[in-house]
Parts: sequence; C-alpha cells; structure tokens
Amino acid sequence: MRTLAVTALSVLTLLSVPNLLLVAQEAPAPKTHEGTLECVQATDLKVELKNYGGELRLKQLAAAGTFVRKGDLVAELDATDYERQMTRAAENVRAADWALELARAGLEHAKGTAPLALERARREAERAEEAQAFYLAKDKANRIRLREMDIESSQFNIQDQEEELAQLEKLYQGNDLAKESQDIVLNRSKRRLKQTKERFEMQKANFERFKSVELPRYEADLDAEVRSARLELARVQKAVEQGQLEAEIRFLRAGQGAEDARKARADLEADKAAFRVVAPHDGLVLAGGLEGNGISGGPKVGDKVRAGQSLAGLVDTARLCVTVNVPAAERARFAPGAAVQVTSDDGIAVPGAVTALSPVVRRGNVAVTVQLDNADGKLLLGLKVTVKAAQ
Repeated sequence: MRTLAVTALSVLTLLSVPNLLLVAQEAPAPKTHEGTLECVQATDLKVELKNYGGELRLKQLAAAGTFVRKGDLVAELDATDYERQMTRAAENVRAADWALELARAGLEHAKGTAPLALERARREAERAEEAQAFYLAKDKANRIRLREMDIESSQFNIQDQEEELAQLEKLYQGNDLAKESQDIVLNRSKRRLKQTKERFEMQKANFERFKSVELPRYEADLDAEVRSARLELARVQKAVEQGQLEAEIRFLRAGQGAEDARKARADLEADKAAFRVVAPHDGLVLAGGLEGNGISGGPKVGDKVRAGQSLAGLVDTARLCVTVNVPAAERARFAPGAAVQVTSDDGIAVPGAVTALSPVVRRGNVAVTVQLDNADGKLLLGLKVTVKAAQ
C-alpha cells in the first residue's frame, strides 16, 4: 500500500509540472492604449501689428507643404499707408513735445506768480485790518474831537461877537455923531452874529448826524473792507492752489501725451519688421492656419488682410506626441523616460519615450504623454495609434 501511495504522488507531481510550465508560458501580453498623434510644436502665423491701421495686402506666401527652417520667410505684406502714417506719427511727437514745453512753461509761471498774488492779497488784508484797528484805537476819537473843536470854535466865535457887539453898542450909546456910520457898524455886527449862531446850530445838527450816522457807516465800511480783504485772501489762496494743481495736471498729461506719441511712433516702427513673417521654428507650412486641412483656405497673394488674421500654419512634424490614458495600477510602467512602442493603424511601429505622467487619477486612469521621433515623416498628424509599454 505504501508503494502505491508513493507511485500515485509521483504521478501527480509529474502531471502538475507541465501545468506550471503552461502557466508561465501563457503570461498576458502588455496592454495597448489608444491615442491620436499630435505635433509637439505648432504655430499659427498671424498678422501681429501694434499700431499700423492702414491697408494690408499679401505680397508673398510660401506654398502649402513647403518645409521651412527657423528664420525663413513665410509671408510678406505690402503696407501702402505705412510711410504716411509714419509721417503723421512724427508730427504727433513734435506736437506733443511742443505741448509739453508749453505746459512746463505754464507750470513755472504758476509757481512764480503764485507767491506774488498771495503776497498782494495778504498785504491788502493786513492794510484793511490796520486801518480798522487804527480807527478804533485813535482815529474815531480824533474825528469826534475835531468836530467838537469846530463847535467849540463856533461857540467862542459867538461869544467874541456878542462881546464885540456889546462893546460897540456901549461905545455908540448917547453919541449922535456919525449916526449913519454907527448904524452900519452895529448892523454888520448883528448880522454876522446871527449867521454865526445859525451856523453853530447847523454844526450841532451835523455833529449829531456825524456820530449817529456817518461814523457807524464808516465803521461798517471798514469792517466790510476787512472781511472782503480776508475773503479775497482766501480766494487767492484757493485759486493759487487750484492753478498750481491744474498746471501740474496739464504738465503731467502733456508728459503722458508725449510718451504716448513716442510709443505710438515706436510701435509703428516695430510694425515694419512684422510685415515680413518668418518661421519661428522648423516645420511644414499649412494653408489657412492650424484649423484647416493644410492645403486649402486662407488668404492668397494679392488679397487684403487684417491685423490678427491667420496667414498660414507651421507644424514641426519631425517630433510628434500622443497622450493616452492608462490604468492607475500600471502607472509604474509609464514613468517619465520609460521606453514604449507606438504603432499606427496602418502598421508603422516606432519607439517612443514617456515625457509626462499625470499625478491626477480620473475614472481610474492617469494621462501619459509619449513623444516620438518622426524625422522620416512616415507618420501623419491625426493618425490613430496604440501605445504599449516595452517588454
């Protein structure tokens, strides 16, 4: 029984060995992942202008499919209004410079005249205040006293005339000699005395009016002059500040205008180089830009073109790339630098290398970018290809 058991175990062992070998031989092949070939470098060649706004016509354009090197001429434009616009730009610069000089002179004038205007207004205010202060301190009392002295003089004059008339009457009393002469002298004295008294009464009335009407009016006028001078000083101060501010703003704007005029001229000068569109890199010329089929569309020689318009496309077909999605579990096989095999639908197989591995998982997959050499031009843009990791 023991012998049979050993024999049976040996048979089972022998039978199991081929199965193990079969399992090793039937390991699954690397999975393939589909994608579409794209170019690594492509440029839409456009009319890139900064300032020129005149008519543009296409003078020269490389034929579709032409291979050009970096720096080769692809297109040339004819700008019929360029010289006229350059002349106008130069005139604008001269006009802006002249406006800047005028603004600078205006600013200097404002700075020079402002202190003078302020000083003049300040002196007027000080003089008005001094006149008012002098009047209140001395002049008012002096004026009143002068009027009082005039009245006193009139009173003294009346007294003198009354005394003189009394002396004359006393002198001529009882003296019948020269009766006519006496009457003349006495009458003259009486008339003069009467007028002097009338004037005295007028002086007193005028004095009362002077104190009650004329002096208050004069005081009001002085006060008004002081307030007016102060307001004028404040107005001049504001006007000076505003004038200086406006002069500075005009100067700043004129300076900005001069800078803008120079920039416009410089941009226009730079546009002259843009009339010759050169290849920024090696590649094939595509008609109409990157969005077309590459052989038709787009402007033709003699056509009018506008700023921003695509003249042609330029694609570097020597280097292609493809982006595929691979399961996140297989990302270790597609580390940057890893070798892969790229196979087109028509059976062309070329080696490639991983250039980028996305760190983001979306729906269980990560994006992998592969770059491959296509110097022989066998592969075309837009072809469907499969990518698989190297064995």
